[in-house]
Amino acid sequence: MKVSGKGRGLLAVTAVGATTVLAVTAGGGATAATSANPDPKASGENVKSVESKERKGNYDARTPSARTDYARAAKAVGKETAASEKFRNSLGSQGVVSVDPNTGTPEQVTKLNGFLTAASSKKATEIALAYVKAHPEVFKLSESDLGTLKLRKDYVDDLGTHHISWVQEVDGIEVFSNGLKANVTKKGELISLLGAPIAGLVAKAEARAAAPALSADAARSAAATDVDGKAAEAKATKSGAVTKYSNGDTVKPVWFNTADGLRKGWLTYVQASGGSKIYSHVIDAQTGGLLYRRDLRSEGSGDALVIDNYPGAAKGGTQRTENLIYNKWLKKGAKTLLEGNSVQAFADVNDDNVPNAGETVKAPGTPTGSEYKFVPFQANALCTASTLCSWDPATPDSWKTNMNQDVTNGFYLASNFHDWLAKPPISFTPAAGSFDTAGGDPVQLNALDGAATGEDGGPDANHVNNANMNTPPDGTPPVMQMYLFGAAGDDTTVATSSSNAADILYHEYTHGLSNRLVVDATGNSTLNSIQAGSMGEAWSDFYALDYLVSHGLEKDTTAPGEVLEGKYVTGGGSIRTQANDCRVKAVSPNCVGIDGSVGGYTYGDFPTIGGTPEVHASGEVWAQTLWDLRERFGRTYALSIITRAMELSTADPTMLDMRNAIVQADLVASGGKNAKIIWQVFANRGMGWFAGVLDGGDSHPIEDFHIPPTGATTTITGTVTDKDTGAPVPGALVFIGGHASGYAGDYSAVTGANGKYTITGVLPGTYGKFVVSGAGYEVLGNALAVKAGGTTANFAPRRNWAAASGGGSVVDFTGPDFSPQCGPGYAIDSSQGTGWGSTTGDNRGTPTNVMIPKNIDIKLPAAVNISKLSIDPSNTCGDPGSASTGKYRIETSVDGTTWATALEGEFTAANRGKYNEVTPTANTTGVQYVRFVMLSPQVPDFATNCPNGGFGGCQFTDMTELQVYGTK
Repeated sequence: MKVSGKGRGLLAVTAVGATTVLAVTAGGGATAATSANPDPKASGENVKSVESKERKGNYDARTPSARTDYARAAKAVGKETAASEKFRNSLGSQGVVSVDPNTGTPEQVTKLNGFLTAASSKKATEIALAYVKAHPEVFKLSESDLGTLKLRKDYVDDLGTHHISWVQEVDGIEVFSNGLKANVTKKGELISLLGAPIAGLVAKAEARAAAPALSADAARSAAATDVDGKAAEAKATKSGAVTKYSNGDTVKPVWFNTADGLRKGWLTYVQASGGSKIYSHVIDAQTGGLLYRRDLRSEGSGDALVIDNYPGAAKGGTQRTENLIYNKWLKKGAKTLLEGNSVQAFADVNDDNVPNAGETVKAPGTPTGSEYKFVPFQANALCTASTLCSWDPATPDSWKTNMNQDVTNGFYLASNFHDWLAKPPISFTPAAGSFDTAGGDPVQLNALDGAATGEDGGPDANHVNNANMNTPPDGTPPVMQMYLFGAAGDDTTVATSSSNAADILYHEYTHGLSNRLVVDATGNSTLNSIQAGSMGEAWSDFYALDYLVSHGLEKDTTAPGEVLEGKYVTGGGSIRTQANDCRVKAVSPNCVGIDGSVGGYTYGDFPTIGGTPEVHASGEVWAQTLWDLRERFGRTYALSIITRAMELSTADPTMLDMRNAIVQADLVASGGKNAKIIWQVFANRGMGWFAGVLDGGDSHPIEDFHIPPTGATTTITGTVTDKDTGAPVPGALVFIGGHASGYAGDYSAVTGANGKYTITGVLPGTYGKFVVSGAGYEVLGNALAVKAGGTTANFAPRRNWAAASGGGSVVDFTGPDFSPQCGPGYAIDSSQGTGWGSTTGDNRGTPTNVMIPKNIDIKLPAAVNISKLSIDPSNTCGDPGSASTGKYRIETSVDGTTWATALEGEFTAANRGKYNEVTPTANTTGVQYVRFVMLSPQVPDFATNCPNGGFGGCQFTDMTELQVYGTK
């Protein structure tokens, strides 16, 4: 199996999971170089060093990234009956019905301007199930299927809304992720149904009745190996079907539904490599292959002396006494370990996630006074009276001076924030999934994480200038790792600990909130894609800064540019490119983008905020939009609908999906009286009704500034034909991006045998993304103006001769075969969600600074005169951005034996995540074979930074898709 990739942290993640090395600028915005964007010139970034390790990213065999296979979606839409179309139309112009391409059942059914049912005095569970039974034309669940539903959770939020989840279970084994979720108001009105339950589950399970070929122990080892780690030596015990290990790891059997059918798998929670790599996997129980991988890290007796903001802050910057026992955070009699009702804290200086001797802190407080006093250091010019430093990176072991203070302050902040989040209007309670010792999942706070991992008594490059929080499902303790900031000779970063920075610690803690609220029916977080991950970072900034502002610890007047994340560690600047309170067109030095643009961000800025799409930077548009809501409605109501919207959200949401959820939350809270204002706030940020996005993996959305139009709907009709031959293209999927959570949703259709299609119930206006995709054809996606009297829109896509769906095939390749996750065939499957992953050097993936070229040979279904090629060179299979193809060569052949060069070139970070059209310069006539050669990964200064520079591209080189255009 392959190894590589990087997860989310406070400062350090990309959509593909790369590590960031922070280079903060005193008094200004932070700059960061990521392996997903390793070229400083490409983004205007100031790179100090690039040494920290990349981590392996997320992977899902059902939709390996959020970019679903259009062909599967077309099949789902094509199966819609007259009855299901009638149901869809009955919901009105703001109804949402989106169908999961793998199951053919709805992943979301709801309305934005009303409820699905009238008020009822019946039980919430009965209301939801009755609706499912009443509409078999949509949900497709038989009595047998309904019998597989097992109630997992029914909790009531502070608005009285029931949030209900059913898992599906056969033979005592749960289905992973798929199930049924329902949201019902306190009046008994059905808000929405979600989850994509599996129809015909019992029969599908019977066909997979064979006993697992892989043991639980072997699955645990395979999961650790997959992330280039090693499973800890631990004693295993059985508890029912679950295997539990003495170090906290777990393995249990699950069903896993793929496009190719139901699989039997092992769901693992593994803390590999001393706890530095904490992941959840599903390993195929028969083949040992990878079905799912999720990095759980989000990057990013009483009397104690504590700091409410940060050392030296004008407000909350001076130590004061807080009794940890009086507040019930710490048990009476606690002595050698800060182990409380929601947090367990220690100094994990060797980063093994275990409180070893010398790493624990005794409970503070003596008969004569409070403990532990903060001792300031003068490490660099940023160590001032208003930004006190807690250590000196140039002095070995200097972090030990404030170790007791550091751990205690982290314990206080995390305990305090736990209680704050539990109060209305947020109401993050045990029922909602909060972190509590009584529930078996207190936060494991590792202060000073890795502080002694370097050779000089300080932290190594992997344990500085960052912080993170991994969040497993409810009932399993999360781990929060708080690092030191600063480095010897660095005058741009305050030398301190993140446990002394409330905004950073609260940011990390909020990852736990969002990852526990935006979940599937089985309770697993679905914040996986770049859109969802960007919102995860934005929520973390928003809730942290809201706390500081609402407690008077940070200033927020009517002037823009005051609310800064990372103000302490940057010496008065920010780790973001703009302040959180930058309104659109706001004028302030802190409201200027890295490209010089003035004013807060809009949706169209998503891919460019940080130079390239990246969750921390791209998330700034969402954080600023949430602050707009806070200003318009006040913090209490804004926090209420923002939090409740997470609970109403569909899986892996786009920003438009979450906009819809906020509209629905207001519908529940106020009857929808604020809907127009909410729509206007989002429209002002480019997230209006006609905004376009394909799905959560779309890093290039199209913005729009309109609220929903009123009046009659209309129809779009047209024909899809081959651009070169004029022949009709049957079975092509046609849809408007942004008007459901998936392709097989509203505003979609499939062409008939004559190439014609019809989409009904469309509100007039100009939609940002109108998408056409046919088997064996290129994907078209452009704006479309829909007129009130009906619109005819004809399309003529080019034949993609390399597409497997059109007859193309892989006939040869060099390097290893990493099927089924990312074998050579995925280079021509017409899906950017999958790709071909190979190695940089030898077939074992040994890190090297010498590329051994890898090629893939594709046979076209006919001899073609090639005019253009289109290539997505992106990383795949969970590898980090640096594994994307850099230098490449295209060769062609008429017979598959004699080859000649048609084109050579080089891709950069700017070419990732999209098709890049290139023109061959020679040997284009009568071609039936095309060879793509990967000549280098996108590792900056490849010869120098490999093999020990920490880049995944030193091990693996990938590409996502190759398309060939021309005439037969």
